[in-house]
Amino acid sequence: MIIFRLIYRIPVFVISCLLAIGLAFFAKLMGASIKVRHGIYSIWRKTFLWLLGIKIKIKSGSRPDYAAILMGNHRSYADVLFILSGTPTVFLSKAEIKKWPIIYQAAQALDTVFVQRDDKESRSAARVELAKSISKGLSPVVFPEGTTSYSGIKPFNPGMFYTAAQMDVPIVPFVIEYSDPEMAWVGKEKFIPHLIRMFARPRWYVDLYIGDAFRGEDGEKLSNDIHLWMSERIKNG
Repeated sequence: MIIFRLIYRIPVFVISCLLAIGLAFFAKLMGASIKVRHGIYSIWRKTFLWLLGIKIKIKSGSRPDYAAILMGNHRSYADVLFILSGTPTVFLSKAEIKKWPIIYQAAQALDTVFVQRDDKESRSAARVELAKSISKGLSPVVFPEGTTSYSGIKPFNPGMFYTAAQMDVPIVPFVIEYSDPEMAWVGKEKFIPHLIRMFARPRWYVDLYIGDAFRGEDGEKLSNDIHLWMSERIKNG
């Protein structure tokens, strides 16, 4: 069965990726809005989830229909596929992604904001750019832990909370939990081997908890309150 899943899933994935990226790039070159390009991404996303037999189970809350910073815990690169939003999303990504073929092209087509994590000015500029995107009707996605883990929750990088407080923009927290923690992408595992593990895996699901918006003038309090909210909903938190 594993060989069978790999035989049909990998070609469909590659073809759908190339088609979606090509369409999104063409749409961007033609001046199409991010809403149109996000629509292309959404169709591909649903195809990917169906292909891998991944089901999203909303345990609490509902998809926000307004622009806000969407902030959650981090299990793997696949987490971006499990986020539900009524507005187009924009992602923050480490600059190293520019070296990843296909992933980088897809990120460009969706106006992803890249950040050099060891550069303070780059981090600050990226945070401001993400916060400003809310005024354009976009919802930036941020993983404040800055890295992935199998379970629990790590301390937050506080910068985005202070930016949100200074610019008075809402933060909608979410929690993602995998039915199989081993599907997380942690440590030094290479991208391709992990992707193949996902293709070989039978059906599995993701629990999704969505909170109400947090807003305030105190960045530290925002960080503490949201960390507590996530901790209360994360397994082994």
